[in-house]
Amino acid sequence: MRADARITRREAILELGSILRFPLEVDDDGAEYLRPTSDTTLDVYVDEVDPHYPLVLTIWHWKSQADARTAVSELQPLIARSTGWTVIAQE
Repeated sequence: MRADARITRREAILELGSILRFPLEVDDDGAEYLRPTSDTTLDVYVDEVDPHYPLVLTIWHWKSQADARTAVSELQPLIARSTGWTVIAQE
């Protein structure tokens, strides 16, 4: 997914974590991501190549790609409604 938010990666993680109460997890290598469910992670980064939707929200689901698509369809409107961002799906 991509969002029209023009904020830093860290600001996005803090906002999503505090508004949606997604726990922040940190790997041994220092990588940070949010955990919406026990089987799903949400990675956030900024891609300045797209001037309209620079915030990239990547959903990872450990069971299957179909479950990841389901998570996207559930999280996309939740994130948009909770943050006020325009969130679009992207394969």
